Amino acid sequence: MPSTEAANRASSRATVAADRASRIGPLSLAPDSGLLTFGDDIKPILDSDCIQCHGPRLRENGVDLSTYAGVSRVVQAGNANSLLVLVTRSNGQMYPNLTGDRAAKSALIRSWVVDNAAAETR
Repeated sequence: MPSTEAANRASSRATVAADRASRIGPLSLAPDSGLLTFGDDIKPILDSDCIQCHGPRLRENGVDLSTYAGVSRVVQAGNANSLLVLVTRSNGQMYPNLTGDRAAKSALIRSWVVDNAAAETR
């Protein structure tokens, strides 16, 4: 379970990402100085909302979102049509499973995939 501090940081970044996502095009690759990261921003969302079904134990549809390696199988950096983006957008199959501010979480995921995932290395 993510710490309160991590959850607050993710929520704050989600708000910024939602604003930014509303202004960027579908394949914008212009990361800014406030890079979103998998560990700080995306993993807390996946841990709270996704890994119950898509984690190391269950792996529904063969998807394990508990690690960066697993997520990289459903994310193509820079591609707004990556599976993770499509299923978590407002009309996506997994959108109802997002808790709290769904729109902000969806925007954060999209922003990370489109703008920042290409900048991360493991």
